[in-house]
Amino acid sequence: MIPASSGRVYAAARDNVYGSDDNGKTWFNLTGYNGRSIVGEGFTSIAVSTANPQEIAASNQFGIWRSLDGGMSWRGLNDELPNLPARRLLSGRIVELADSTVVRFESGAWVPANVADQEAGLRESIARRSGWQFASVAAAGASIYGGTADGRLAMSRDGGATWSEAPRAISAGISRIWVDVTRPESALAASGARLLRTVNGGLFWDDVTGALPPAAIHGIAADRSGNVVYLATDRGVFAGNLSLDDAGPAGSNWRSLSAGLPAAPAWDVRLSGDNRLTVALDGYGIYESAAPHRSRNIRVVNGADLSDRAAAPGSVISVLGANVRQGLAGATTYPVLAASDQSSQLQVPFEASTGAIQLAIEAGDGRWTAPLTVKDASPAIFVDADGAPLILDSASGLVLDPSIAVRAGSTVQVLATGLGKVTPDWPTGTPAPLDSPPTVRAAVGAFIDGSPARVVRATLAPGYVGYYLVEIEIPAIVNQGIGELRLVMNGEESNRVRIYLDADRAVQ
Repeated sequence: MIPASSGRVYAAARDNVYGSDDNGKTWFNLTGYNGRSIVGEGFTSIAVSTANPQEIAASNQFGIWRSLDGGMSWRGLNDELPNLPARRLLSGRIVELADSTVVRFESGAWVPANVADQEAGLRESIARRSGWQFASVAAAGASIYGGTADGRLAMSRDGGATWSEAPRAISAGISRIWVDVTRPESALAASGARLLRTVNGGLFWDDVTGALPPAAIHGIAADRSGNVVYLATDRGVFAGNLSLDDAGPAGSNWRSLSAGLPAAPAWDVRLSGDNRLTVALDGYGIYESAAPHRSRNIRVVNGADLSDRAAAPGSVISVLGANVRQGLAGATTYPVLAASDQSSQLQVPFEASTGAIQLAIEAGDGRWTAPLTVKDASPAIFVDADGAPLILDSASGLVLDPSIAVRAGSTVQVLATGLGKVTPDWPTGTPAPLDSPPTVRAAVGAFIDGSPARVVRATLAPGYVGYYLVEIEIPAIVNQGIGELRLVMNGEESNRVRIYLDADRAVQ
């Protein structure tokens, strides 16, 4: 809040500048008209001249504005300010300008950068070697896509030595091409206001523009695992869900991401590995934001103890913060066992590949990707909200009260997940049979206070999906009181849980 010597007080909120003549008791809007600010929104500061209380200046995301009559009229002071005529994003903060100069954002300022434009270099190399004059190219390893100014699309699988031309999909020039670096068979191409897709290495391109508002497309970014595409167009930035693994339907749910951005054409868009979305706006420069499909606070955790430990084929995982309708890793479906707005439970398929993957999550209000590590075995004991393990009495099958001691020499059943594949093979998403449930293939070890306990058997839990039952014989000689139980498989340890032991009443 800024006081003026005339008695008027000025204040800048996010959307408008306000004035008060009674020291803040009542306020009047100095920039609003028909529900919007006449000079734009996003105000950050305001200043009043000490010589003339009617002279004020305010800054917002659209520039600097000045009034000489106490806010009754405003004039922009932006004409002489330096601008960044960005045209292409060579990386998140390395930019090619309209005059082909390349600059880098460094220490709070844009400075000249001695960085080669790799796409321009590739176009020149192809022209020398094969004679193709491409307007745009994109490469992933030895796979190269090229598009011409008259709408022809070609693809090379040997680094540009030989080329095959696709059937003509459209007559307008190809302004930009995107290719997936992990699956070069998937690519997108912009042709005027149309978006083209191939999922078979350029043999065929289909028009997937769908309901995208008509506007020239200048830039493309995409995340194949999340089935999401970002476009820089003359009408701003748009995002849409689109399958990049198969010839699914054209985009019909395009949504504008320009809220909060200046109303200007977008020249380019780029998606970086650290979940940052960068756009270049005509006349305004570079803007960055967390990628919408990754910015939501969604976590994939172990279904037994909500930890970040790895999963295993057949195990249960929980997705916190999303009502999941479908989970995919490549072409493999992770079936949804239960779902709510707070969390959802999925099963890792028995046929799932091991290693670090990106799990594509489809919920009612969008799609996201989340990292997940899958190992052959990653044991975890189910615990309740208080951290007490879910242990059953072998004789009755009832869950034991955590406060009741387990007798030395008795046998208990521990509910767990992450024990991996079973014999015979069992279909993913199907409850285990009540009789003769499949047996865990790998050896399961159990330890109480560091001493081994005999595992009688380890199977799928009858009637459950993703649960396993480990039957353990409590050693006849154990310490009285609280003990620590853990499972071990292939060198992977489970969470350590507490059980109450009674050493004096051994079973005879």
